[in-house]
Amino acid sequence: MKIKRLCLLLIPVLLLAGCWDIKDINKRFFPLIVAISKENDEAYTITLQMPIPQNVNEASRTVTVKANSIGSALEQVQLDAEDVIDYSQTQLIFIQSNLAKEQQAMQKLIHFVMNAKEIPSRALLAITDENVEDLLKDINQKLGIQTSSIYDYFNKGYDWAPEIFSIPIWKAYQSLFFHTQDLAIPVASAGKDTVLTFEGLDVFRKGEKMERISTAESLLLNMVQNKNEGGTVESLESADIHIINSSVKKHATMKNKRPVLSVDLHLTMRILEKKQDISDKHIQQQLQQRLEQRFHTLLQRLQEAHTDIFGFGQQFRQFIPYKELKNWRTTYYPNLQVDFNVSTTITQ
Repeated sequence: MKIKRLCLLLIPVLLLAGCWDIKDINKRFFPLIVAISKENDEAYTITLQMPIPQNVNEASRTVTVKANSIGSALEQVQLDAEDVIDYSQTQLIFIQSNLAKEQQAMQKLIHFVMNAKEIPSRALLAITDENVEDLLKDINQKLGIQTSSIYDYFNKGYDWAPEIFSIPIWKAYQSLFFHTQDLAIPVASAGKDTVLTFEGLDVFRKGEKMERISTAESLLLNMVQNKNEGGTVESLESADIHIINSSVKKHATMKNKRPVLSVDLHLTMRILEKKQDISDKHIQQQLQQRLEQRFHTLLQRLQEAHTDIFGFGQQFRQFIPYKELKNWRTTYYPNLQVDFNVSTTITQ
């Protein structure tokens, strides 16, 4: 009888096993943005933007710590916080350009995020020339700004502007090992009356910053990578046109060991406004010439820097022996010939 009573008393204890260490969601902070900078004294500054749990969509607070490594800084935040810091919902990593210009620091940061697994590898990357702590505080002070506004700015599915480029951390990690494709990261600063101002892309080769390209060139990169799903307005000498959609086809060949690539970009556009006596054909020619010139100017700069953010090298993996792929940027890419052809269709 005593044994039976003892078993009855132990049943509730057994049912609770495995749940005793679960932390209530109300006792967790979820940083949406992790901003990182590196000072001249080798110390890292980490600033977190976290929504206030009772008012998730309308308010947030920032927390800043300084330590000798990123891991130590994140640990210090946890020590100082009154609740658990949970990075599983982190959506964006903002990097201050003073860190981004150091190749080893960039490589170390990307490796840390991937290996630590605390921050999801789907989180996006962005760079700013501003002090990251001031940037987040400035955005928090803007009236009507939701805590997810910065991430939404880079999110393709949320009122996406076709010039804006986004890259997740796992792709940045992958680029450190690619021989035939380099990395581009969007650059932004706090807007005067808006959340952010887009300033172009920083181009990296194996974590080393090589170039900064403009917003117009960023649009071209999206088009050539077939990512242009939205529309943009282009002002020509004789008209304003709205590019509604784009599609691209590529065909790679080797001619006497020289890589040759045909890139055919087709645009569907609508004419918003034009000068009198200007034909549609003339407008189409102006747009085609502008984009082709813009493309070849950018390609020349990138070839001189031995940086392939278009990923053209990926088209030639079947033609180049595996052992030779590591020489793509120095041996093959500078001699790459790209026949870039733009065609257009006008719609109402």
